[in-house]
Amino acid sequence: MSRNRNQGPSLFGNPILHPLNVILILNCFIFFLQYFANQQLVFRFGLTPDFVLSGAVWQVFTYGFLHEVGLLPLHIFFNMYGMYMLGNHIIPIIGKTKFVILYFVSQIGAGIFVVLSAYLNVMLGGGISILESMTSQTIGASGAIFGLLALFGLFYPNAELLLFIIPVKAKNAVWAALLIGYLISQFGNGEISSTCHLGGALTALSLIKLFPKYFLPSAIPYLPGLEFEPTKQKESFPQSNPKQMPVEDLFLDQKKSNEIILKQIEMKKDRISVINYLQPLQVENANICPPSTYNTEDPICLRCEWLPNCALRKAKA
Repeated sequence: MSRNRNQGPSLFGNPILHPLNVILILNCFIFFLQYFANQQLVFRFGLTPDFVLSGAVWQVFTYGFLHEVGLLPLHIFFNMYGMYMLGNHIIPIIGKTKFVILYFVSQIGAGIFVVLSAYLNVMLGGGISILESMTSQTIGASGAIFGLLALFGLFYPNAELLLFIIPVKAKNAVWAALLIGYLISQFGNGEISSTCHLGGALTALSLIKLFPKYFLPSAIPYLPGLEFEPTKQKESFPQSNPKQMPVEDLFLDQKKSNEIILKQIEMKKDRISVINYLQPLQVENANICPPSTYNTEDPICLRCEWLPNCALRKAKA
């Protein structure tokens, strides 16, 4: 954790009350409590379809804050890592409020999907391995993570992700991960709820389908490596003919503004003058990059609205 004089406490470059940090801290705190709860938290708040249908409806939500407690905390580590990495790309596009809505709706939708799968299994006579059982117990935030992964695949379909060291296009990541998880659960020793994962992804896709104007913007921020693929991104959106603009045009005004700021900095004769000039230009709650990445000749830096923040940090160093 670090403290910025202007922004207050921060974690991983974000303010401490940023949604990514709130979700991370809450999950880690509950994970810590699990060490002392003697499985009582899992029993009462983990997702068991039989309990949900008997009245414990809160479990379709609370299961997402519980994780497997073992010698190595790999379950919570990979879930929170995925949440943070995907969230860092998604929040600048849809905003914090919509991100929180998408995350928790996907979590609840995945839980309901598990319960419906178990109920369908009973209706079909039971014993169907690809469906859940009424007594199976599901915990973990991966249902919500798969919702984020589905949305990321819409925004950046040709981005390359690594799944178990296997490179996969983002548009195929959900389905590839579901296949890998199913194979591990069927032929290995891993206990993976592919039903929960599928439910989270389908919930997010359904939410986007129902509210495309709310979750799908007309322009997507630049992601290194995909600047020449706007047409493919356009085809991935289930909305009617959004107007695409070249990446250069999207950030042209910001680039010109930053060039003016850099010229003004060069004209200043001393460090104090530079600091006084940059101070009023600071962007609040800016998620600025590490100091080593600041480069005034980098086209990404020149198009970033947070350049004054990075410039001030450099001037104070």
